[in-house]
Amino acid sequence: MDGDFPDGDLTPSVRSAIDWELAQIVQPPPAAPLTPAPRRPPPRYLDDPRIARAVRLLDGVPAAPLGLDAVAEHVGLSPFHFQRYFQEVMGESPSAYLRRTRLDRAAMGLLMGAESVMQVALDAGYASHEAFIRAFQRRFGRVPSQYRQFAQRNRPLPTSLQCEQAAQVRVQLFKPLPLLAMRFHGSYGDREEHWHIFGDYLRRIGFPLEKAQALGVSLDGSLVTPAEQIRYDCAVIDPGFDATATALTRHSLPAGRYATLRFDGAYLPGIVNTLSSVAIAWLPASGEKLKAVNNGGFELFHTPPWTQSGGQQSVTVALPLA
Repeated sequence: MDGDFPDGDLTPSVRSAIDWELAQIVQPPPAAPLTPAPRRPPPRYLDDPRIARAVRLLDGVPAAPLGLDAVAEHVGLSPFHFQRYFQEVMGESPSAYLRRTRLDRAAMGLLMGAESVMQVALDAGYASHEAFIRAFQRRFGRVPSQYRQFAQRNRPLPTSLQCEQAAQVRVQLFKPLPLLAMRFHGSYGDREEHWHIFGDYLRRIGFPLEKAQALGVSLDGSLVTPAEQIRYDCAVIDPGFDATATALTRHSLPAGRYATLRFDGAYLPGIVNTLSSVAIAWLPASGEKLKAVNNGGFELFHTPPWTQSGGQQSVTVALPLA
């Protein structure tokens, strides 16, 4: 892997950081280049209320220790039965899920941000710098400083269209948004189907759709996470609906400053161009930084996405700023 970075292209400080991190790897890399993937992809949508609540709890504390017993108690199962049940539904154990999603989040931080490796480790829930380096290398085949150099050099450059769109980015303040959400997994190309499934589910449980405000919440980046594992929440602002015994889970988008950009038209490639316009074209030139949170932002839909077909949407993308 080190051959990806000719010594002449690295500053002494970066070279020193890579050498130190490599020294923390007690064993040489295994024959398998990356951590094995789950034995099967997660479900396309998560309609099991107990596992939905467990996943929401795991996702809600990205940088805090969380024991198996506490999650099992949260969903009313014994630790033994919870672990088996979670693996049956999600294709991996709770600890493997938490480790994988935290490390993917760390990789996005290294790709898009300038925080120190130690800060990225803390944001990912690792109290030990050395433990983070070893876990990261097992998953991505590179120590963090190597990965940052490689990923940032290979990050797509903004297109001329994305640079033009960057001029339309606006920074807005948002109040906390209480949401009812359902978890989906899949690529951008799956989103229209996800919203139709979500709309049908809301109708079945008697949710009032007439005045519903839809939001999509992205928790993973397509530059890091395989398409079948990308987490996406189809959500509506919570009007106080009784969601007991449903697959809907409550959470809140935090108040704060967001970089926003609207597009109207085909969801693909519109969503990709809009995200790139904000994160790759506008952000570096603005002097702003993305906030280290456990989601990559949200999509505010100006028309109900469960009524749209043919890929056409009207959406404002919002990314959280530090």
